[in-house]
Amino acid sequence: MSTRLEQVKALLSGIREDNTHYDALRALLEQQRLCMIRRASDELLAVNDTIQQHYETLNRSSQQRRDLLLQLGVSVNAAGIDEVLSWLPAAQKNAARRWWRDLEQKAERCKAWNEKNGDLLIRQYEFIQAFLGTEPNFIYQP
Repeated sequence: MSTRLEQVKALLSGIREDNTHYDALRALLEQQRLCMIRRASDELLAVNDTIQQHYETLNRSSQQRRDLLLQLGVSVNAAGIDEVLSWLPAAQKNAARRWWRDLEQKAERCKAWNEKNGDLLIRQYEFIQAFLGTEPNFIYQP
C-alpha cells in the first residue's frame, strides 16, 4: 500500500472518529448546561473535565488532519479536503463527503451549544454579582 493511500485512509478515519467525538461532546455540552441550571457544582466539575479531554482529543485530531493535508500536498482548508476527496472512487467519495459535511455540521452545533452555555454562565455570574451587591459600581447605579 502506498504512503499516499495510507495518508488518505488516515484522513478519512480521522474524520469518522471526529464525528463520534463531536456526538459525545454535544451530549456533554447538554449535560453541562443542565448542571449549570441545577447548580450541580460537583457534577459540573466532572463534566467540565470530560469536555476538556474531548477538546484536547479534537485538537490533536485537527492537527493530524492538518499534517496529513500538508503531506498530501494540498491546502489546509476545506478546498484541500475537497481535493483529496475528489481522488476517491464515486461511492467512497460520496460517503466521505457526507462524513465531512456531517463533521462540519456537528462542529457548528457544538460551537452553538458552547456559546449558549457561555451566555448562561455569564447571566448567572451577573445575577450573583447583582444579588450580592459586588458589581463594580453598584453604589452608583440608579
